[in-house]
Amino acid sequence: MTFREKIHWVAFVTMLLAFGWYFLAFPWSIAASPSALWTAGGMLIPLTLGIIVAMTVATVILAIRNRKEVHLAEDERDRAIHWRGTHLAYYPMVVGTWACIGLIFTGAAPAILLNLLLAMVVGSELLRIGSQIWLYRRH
Repeated sequence: MTFREKIHWVAFVTMLLAFGWYFLAFPWSIAASPSALWTAGGMLIPLTLGIIVAMTVATVILAIRNRKEVHLAEDERDRAIHWRGTHLAYYPMVVGTWACIGLIFTGAAPAILLNLLLAMVVGSELLRIGSQIWLYRRH
């Protein structure tokens, strides 16, 4: 497994665990209330810090263990994998954006819109990273 693939695995698992916790722990019963937006903000602060710390620590450990691969330039295969993963993630991002725009006109609660935006971004990122992992494993 290459250094880049390992970093993708760390990012995938970190995002899956962090946002899995967020979406399971969010108090959906109050999602339409004004306080839900502040609750979401309060949950996102430690979540963001946790992701930053986990990714930084894991990347440092992987860099120390894979010193020879850290500074390797991205080759054509890496660029193709990156491009294909990003291309796949574009579609759910567009659909989610239009869904949010539609919900704005229905008067949806701000916390509902925030969570839909988060789900769209997280889903797109998991699709991008997951497809890149799959492509690394396939080639």
